[in-house]
Amino acid sequence: MPKIRKLWYTTAVASALALGATAGGAETLNWITYKPQGAGDPQAVTTQWFADELERRTDGEHSIRIHWGGSMSGINEILNGLQDGVGGIGDIVTPYFPDQLPVNNAISFFWPQPNSSIELGLLMNYWHQQHPQFAEELERFNVKMVGLRPLEEYGMICTQPVRSIDDFEGLRIRSFGFALPVLIEELGAVPVSMSTPEAYEALERGIIDCSPVGETLAHGWRYDEVAEYFIDIPLGASWGHLIGMNLDTYNSLPEDLQVELESIGREYLVRYTTEMLAAEQEIRQEWTETGSVEIIDFPAEEFYELANNSEAISEVRREWVETVEPTGLDVEPILEALSIP
Repeated sequence: MPKIRKLWYTTAVASALALGATAGGAETLNWITYKPQGAGDPQAVTTQWFADELERRTDGEHSIRIHWGGSMSGINEILNGLQDGVGGIGDIVTPYFPDQLPVNNAISFFWPQPNSSIELGLLMNYWHQQHPQFAEELERFNVKMVGLRPLEEYGMICTQPVRSIDDFEGLRIRSFGFALPVLIEELGAVPVSMSTPEAYEALERGIIDCSPVGETLAHGWRYDEVAEYFIDIPLGASWGHLIGMNLDTYNSLPEDLQVELESIGREYLVRYTTEMLAAEQEIRQEWTETGSVEIIDFPAEEFYELANNSEAISEVRREWVETVEPTGLDVEPILEALSIP
């Protein structure tokens, strides 16, 4: 096939995949996600809500087809899947792309940090409005942000009790990104690079002893079947996901549909965090009533003192500043918002 014809063919196929079949002006967007539909957790529930809400608001004219469980792109592939038009919309787990998205990964370089989930979502939304560097970074990957999904406040789920910093000595702990491996080492433990879907088997087989996670994710991924201690170590809320769209797909949509997608995306933040807080309470109650998981309080002051006095953790934050400053980003308000007093 001649090169020009092949390029045209590839572009046409990508556009068709991103949009899906259309008829009479109707649009069907393909949503790519690694999340299993049957997880039943706040992410799965609110992803379906987003799709249902678009169809409701447009009287069924426009729709979203969700491709669950990594059937079109795995958790490490969704950024490139959106960039190439494999999907028109999808979940970008930003901590899995620290090199490609350092600006949008600001929060991932600051563990622990003092903000709740809704506070992180509002901060990220504000930064996207105030600092063009956030959107410009995504545009380099042909992506536009239409929604935010800050994760819950993280602790750790472990296969053995951890009641003090000394108890972390030598434990193998799932890790990702830049800040988390350093924090784990400062606790005296061993970071093990691993994605979320891999952690169940790793906990079950003793490959790792702990995984940083919140209650709803621990329950949704069934970690609480193979690990019976949840350590309330105050890591703060985790970032998190962007709901991104293929930029070419977004620009091709009618203006009224663009408005609806962004409106639903703004409401999504509140919908998701509300669903998540309710689920957290239910899961904690279930763990306590059944005795399946022991919730262990962790000495917060001891932990914060270690984090604030760690030169290695401070160095990770300086590296983020050095990485993003060439973009012209004003880092001072971000540093202030993410630092523990």
